[in-house]
Amino acid sequence: MSKTAELFNECVAATPKDIKQRVEWSFEIADKIDGILKERGMTQKEFARQVGRSEAEVCRWVGGTHNFTLATLAKISDALGVPMIRV
Repeated sequence: MSKTAELFNECVAATPKDIKQRVEWSFEIADKIDGILKERGMTQKEFARQVGRSEAEVCRWVGGTHNFTLATLAKISDALGVPMIRV
């Protein structure tokens, strides 16, 4: 195993479980948004206009690295007519 791979594995192992879960959820939400947009043939630009946000922000949402707030998730859910999370 390369030195880089070893360092990466050490970093992943040292990452707290709650952080790993947050990242996993962010990517799942991003995949869900992206999938819905593709199903509907809607561009990120069109969706951004619909939710009153910038195209760059929607790009971050779909990229999976955005730290979603409940307010943002509620706005996305309302705009798409699909719940982003269930409790």
